[in-house]
Amino acid sequence: MVICCYSSIENQWSGQDLSDKLALLPGKLQDEAMRKRLWVDRQLSISGKLLLKEVLHQFGMEQVSLSDLKYNSYHRPYFDTRFDFNIAHSGNIVICCGTDNGKVGIDIEKINPIELSDYTDYFTPNEWGIIRNYPNQFDGFYDFWTRKEAVLKAIGTGFHTPLSSVDVANNTIAYDGISYHIQKLDVVKGYQCHMATSEKTGNVKLLSVNI
Repeated sequence: MVICCYSSIENQWSGQDLSDKLALLPGKLQDEAMRKRLWVDRQLSISGKLLLKEVLHQFGMEQVSLSDLKYNSYHRPYFDTRFDFNIAHSGNIVICCGTDNGKVGIDIEKINPIELSDYTDYFTPNEWGIIRNYPNQFDGFYDFWTRKEAVLKAIGTGFHTPLSSVDVANNTIAYDGISYHIQKLDVVKGYQCHMATSEKTGNVKLLSVNI
């Protein structure tokens, strides 16, 4: 089972709202959020952790505390339970996905014009061939970027693994003896979002949450 909760940051919170939302987090996560220089980044950081609390609630796992968060050698957060989760944000959207079966990775990106030639080394020749055949190559770029990052986040290494070492042209790929299954999520218009799981999943429960 996979549950994903997402939220949008529309306005800067008041000082009281910020204090109230921070109070819902353990001190370490409060400090992490407040080190962000821009207000929108602070709010995205806080919102991501509050969405994690909501996902845990959806699974009936209120006994799991954010104070129990640990980090692997690549700074990927996890709990010492069967439950796995991943958080991503871009623009003013933040999303958190959780599963009680296997591993999950999520990535979301706002579609903005970029210089594609700057990213030549991030994709395989096979992937570039497909991207260039998209009617809109920016859609193709962000389609493959979010697929690739979701897989690497599910693997647990993120950008520590070269992006060009994983070809995500197919919806199922094998890495280090484990198969990862890629699924597109239609979250918000103007964004590309993909999820990767180590176990096949059916329908994903996708919830919009007001933080």
